[in-house]
Amino acid sequence: MTHALAAAEAALERGDYGQCIALLEPLAEANPIRDSQGAEIRLLLVTAWMGKGDESKALSICRLLTRCKDPELRNRARQLLEVLEAPSLARPESWSIQIPTLEMDPSVGQRPKLLNRRKLPPPPPSPPTGPTRAPASGFAVLVITVLVGLTLLLSGCVRITADLSLPGPDRVEIAWTIDSRSGLRLPWQDAFSRELRAMNLPWKIRNSGNGHLEVKAPTQNSEDAAALLSQTVAAAGRTAGLVLPTPTLKLEERNWIVGLKQELLLELDLSALQRLNELEIAVRLGNQASLRSLQSSPAVASKNAKGELIWPLTIGVQNRLQWSQWRWSRLGLGSLVILALLVLTASLQRLRLLMGFGYPELPS
Repeated sequence: MTHALAAAEAALERGDYGQCIALLEPLAEANPIRDSQGAEIRLLLVTAWMGKGDESKALSICRLLTRCKDPELRNRARQLLEVLEAPSLARPESWSIQIPTLEMDPSVGQRPKLLNRRKLPPPPPSPPTGPTRAPASGFAVLVITVLVGLTLLLSGCVRITADLSLPGPDRVEIAWTIDSRSGLRLPWQDAFSRELRAMNLPWKIRNSGNGHLEVKAPTQNSEDAAALLSQTVAAAGRTAGLVLPTPTLKLEERNWIVGLKQELLLELDLSALQRLNELEIAVRLGNQASLRSLQSSPAVASKNAKGELIWPLTIGVQNRLQWSQWRWSRLGLGSLVILALLVLTASLQRLRLLMGFGYPELPS
């Protein structure tokens, strides 16, 4: 489906609306409109129908897309609907050139006469600006500097909260919440979302508007979670024009039959973000975490008003977190209870023999 969708987008870019519609209609039948993928396919199909001139089909699908769950796709559908429902205006006659009528003389050798010939005004003189010259090298450097500065400034006005929990043995859950402090959607958030989708990472991306972006991954083992975290941090750095060091996520477990001891190590080097003073990054740990089993530097973790354990990261330095917890094993505890019952039964049987009752017998 990805190959067919890419071919349809390429056909739409070069203006081949017939081929684009032929590629998108089977995909639209296979993907319902309530899914984000199906809604995006139908949005491309509406654009192709508009280009082909079939506005009735485009209107019917565009009205359905305005009730889509994805706010971004819903806004784009509303914009297209406004264009489709806009009244058509009469074209002024002065905007077009009328070709004069030619009257052919039946006599051989006679030249045709032009009827209703209009005299066009002479073209206006060229503006006295001189020949166009390419911008100087200093102008290009200035533009690049301004764009990089705006990217860094807008990327720093965000608050990033990373949720980290250990729901089971060798199981790690990671989720990111990215909020814009201005309450508006930032270009970096859109670029970061597109980069994650292009990398085909197992993130579930949800943009609820007002500069709020949620990125959540399924429960994974520690090795897959470490690889996913490294790829995601690299993608966040690329979209901001920075090179971030690879983070360290390591989980060690010791099985004591009755329980499991888990030790988590998390290291994040944020020295590349030293100039982003407006950036706030924090790690929110699971509900089972406690301050007694946690060591963090340079900032110290603390509990907020909701009872959640928050570890704020310090920009420009190396951040390190060590977290250990004990998890009881139901299977191990059950085995101990069964063993204790067997020992108790054997002890009672021996006491019965010592008292002279002998082994239990069936009635004769």
